[in-house]
Amino acid sequence: MIRKNRANKIYVLLSFVFAAVLIIYFILQAMEKNIDLYLTPTQVVSGEYEVNDSFRLGGMVKQGSIERGDDLEMVFVVTDFQNSLAVKYSGVVPSLFKENSGVVAAGYLDAAGNVFVADEILAKHDENYMPIKIEVEN
Repeated sequence: MIRKNRANKIYVLLSFVFAAVLIIYFILQAMEKNIDLYLTPTQVVSGEYEVNDSFRLGGMVKQGSIERGDDLEMVFVVTDFQNSLAVKYSGVVPSLFKENSGVVAAGYLDAAGNVFVADEILAKHDENYMPIKIEVEN
């Protein structure tokens, strides 16, 4: 038979373990809902993921693919060097957006499934990026 003092210690220890597991579970659930992942053109073309809703497409802007149209409309190609996907966007692009540079576009595939219609463009930079003000001072 377990003494009352020892039983209380076991209950407290089990309560702490249960609370820690519960806290870790809630943290992981919150991270899963708030994480922003993107798909590459190869993943979209292969049908690896469900792309019926909006999602993020990431890759490199293909050299010579940027075509600017009227009223801030543009079409460019995002590639992961295995597959490519045309992207149509209407709006102002970030200053870091250029050919042979990383990009993440948020949007959806059109009805035919061969053009990605972007609502938002995020340009990525490499680890050597330095803002213009700092470059001028150096």
